[in-house]
Formats: sequence, C-alpha cells, structure tokens
Amino acid sequence: MMKNKEPRFPNKNLIFGIILIIFGGILLLWQLGFFPSPGNLWPLPILLLGLLFLYLVFIKGKSPKYLLPGMFLSLIGTFFILMNTVITENNLERIWPAFMLITGLSILPYSLYKKSRKARITIIIPVLAIIILSIVFFMFSLDLVDENFIDFVLKWWPVTIVFTGSLLIALYFIKIHRIKNR
Repeated sequence: MMKNKEPRFPNKNLIFGIILIIFGGILLLWQLGFFPSPGNLWPLPILLLGLLFLYLVFIKGKSPKYLLPGMFLSLIGTFFILMNTVITENNLERIWPAFMLITGLSILPYSLYKKSRKARITIIIPVLAIIILSIVFFMFSLDLVDENFIDFVLKWWPVTIVFTGSLLIALYFIKIHRIKNR
C-alpha cells in the first residue's frame, strides 16, 4: 500500500512566480532607465526578507509573530526601492506621511490575524486611525487640497463626532445581530 506523500516543495509555483515578478520588474525598470546604478538595489534584500516572513505565515502556517516584521520589511523595502528608482522627487517634506501609512499597513494584517475579538478591535481601531490620518496628511503634503491644514481642521472637526456616533450605532447593531443568532 502506497502512502500519499506531500511533495517536498508544495508551493514552488508560488515561490518561482514571485521571484519572476520581482526579477522581471527590476529588469523592466532597468530597461526604462530608472536604475542609474546597481547601488539603487540595496533595499532588495530587505524586501525579500519581508516576503520570506509573509510566506512563512500565510503559506507555511508558521507563527503570526512573523507577520508584523514581514509586512514592515516588505513595505519599507518597496518604499526605498521606489525612492531610489521611480520617485524622482526625494523631498521628505512631501512624502513624510508614507512612513505613517507604512506603519498602519504593516500592523493591519496582524490585527486581522488575532484570534481574540477584543484584541483584534483593540489593535484595528488605532491602525485604521493611523491609515486615515496618513491619507489626510498626504492630501496636504502633496498640495491636493487648496485649503490650509488648520482651516481644514477647524472647519471639519465635527466629522469626528459624527463618525464616532456612526461607529457606536454600527457596533450596537452588530451586537444585537450576534445575540439573535446564538
């Protein structure tokens, strides 16, 4: 009687697909003239290490402790590769909200991966606030909004009260729905 053995490398198509996408993307950027020198690729090992951590969590089912460093390293590696290649304006005054966005996006999958509902909500609400604030700050740092930031805040601050009230009402209905479905 033969046992069905699990293949030694069950996810080789996924791994080779990711490698080919990264390698092809780098060659394409090189062909288009975005890589003036090979020294611009210094963030690539950071990106690959982050992708390895994410592979361990999502594909291999390893501990979620690798999720946060995996997301952070992947996003920060991607950010610095873009800074060295595609983003021509290296002016931190304009792109500083990207650091907030990277932090929020790094923690978001970890918050969704938590087993405990209370822990999930405790993490996800501040993470969403960080992501929303970074997007708002991006609008001002990239001059997408004609208004001064202080004038904008003074005019639109009541939206936070409306948003909080809407959130509380939504949580009430979610709680009622769960009680009825028990």
